[in-house]
Amino acid sequence: MDFVPLLYGDAVLDLDLGFTILSGDQLVASIAIQLNAERMVIGIDEDGLFTADPKGTRPTNFIEDCTLDELRELQKQLQTSTAHDVTGGIHGKIIELMPAIEKGIAALIVNASKPHLVYKALRGERVIGTHIQKE
Repeated sequence: MDFVPLLYGDAVLDLDLGFTILSGDQLVASIAIQLNAERMVIGIDEDGLFTADPKGTRPTNFIEDCTLDELRELQKQLQTSTAHDVTGGIHGKIIELMPAIEKGIAALIVNASKPHLVYKALRGERVIGTHIQKE
């Protein structure tokens, strides 16, 4: 249908807990699979993925291109990261995106705080970010 859904997480009602956080990452991956999307663009507050927390004290390297196998290895490394939010931070984001990537849906993680970057990414322009492909 050639449209772009814009999604984000929110607090939602939960029969057991009363309410809980529904991650935008869960929505993106699930809907991308259901719509057989070509790609997902995910906005975060960094330029993309790094080998360690870029806000931490350990040395880190930016990851521009990544395969699913490389993403799995990175996910294991980041599992011990102390930087996360209620949805699991970047580690949780990776876990949520993997099922869609496994189905061949590419992902691009970009810095949403940089002006016009998300717009350019949605238009298909090559931008700074982490490009993730199945293979």
